[in-house]
Amino acid sequence: MLKQGISLAEAAKRLGVSQSDLYVAVQKGQIPTFRTDRRTVVLPGALKDYQVRRSLTGDYKL
Repeated sequence: MLKQGISLAEAAKRLGVSQSDLYVAVQKGQIPTFRTDRRTVVLPGALKDYQVRRSLTGDYKL
């Protein structure tokens, strides 16, 4: 099975945050990632889950 992922740069754009802020969220374990072909990527569903969690908690800071 081939997993399709979103690059961290694209994920930051979709969230409307800087790449640095996204890396902090990844380091905190708030956004799960995986490695494929030497790249770290985010599954689209994981990004959507993070957006929902963030909106439910009212936490708009990463």
